[in-house]
Amino acid sequence: MLKPSGGGGGAGIIQLTSKGEDQYLVHAGSSRRVVEGKEKTVQYVKSLFRPKPYLLQPRIPLGRIDGKPFDVRVMVQRVNKKSPWIITGWVAKVAGAGYVVTNVARSRGRVLPIRTAIRQSNVPPSMYLLPEVRKVSLAAANCLGKAYPSLREIGLDLGIDIHAKPWIIEANFRPSLSLFRQLQDQTFYRRIRAMQAKY
Repeated sequence: MLKPSGGGGGAGIIQLTSKGEDQYLVHAGSSRRVVEGKEKTVQYVKSLFRPKPYLLQPRIPLGRIDGKPFDVRVMVQRVNKKSPWIITGWVAKVAGAGYVVTNVARSRGRVLPIRTAIRQSNVPPSMYLLPEVRKVSLAAANCLGKAYPSLREIGLDLGIDIHAKPWIIEANFRPSLSLFRQLQDQTFYRRIRAMQAKY
């Protein structure tokens, strides 16, 4: 996965996959193209780059719902730098048809309650999965909170792979609440807003 540094909204993300026999599948947005040869592939991928540095990340074999990848947004908040981090909401983001990015607006995807998403996905059932998501999210927030003492909220994007293992994809320091507003149950949205009122 090639991702522009400091980007947002899933813009500019490219998935590069070796197809064997010196052929590579380049997937950007909803566009797919097979390119032959490493040099031609590099040239083509560079032509898609935005004018900023790119990060290179291994692709996580994300769980899928009806063939579409999904990940999880976990909202973690604290009142001040001395108070503990609290998970105030989580929601699954399902990519739109033909996309590898789970950004709902960009891929025309959808949101689901996390338990519903896991139940409908190809992720094997595990009683340890959600506790592990909680543990990873709070650990990440504690680390980031020490590095950024003024931080009050983090929108963590976690991938859940086909072995029911969570992975940190990225941390958003100015997370949008629109994902939570799209849920039929507004409990998380109200909880997040109530926490924000205490800052």
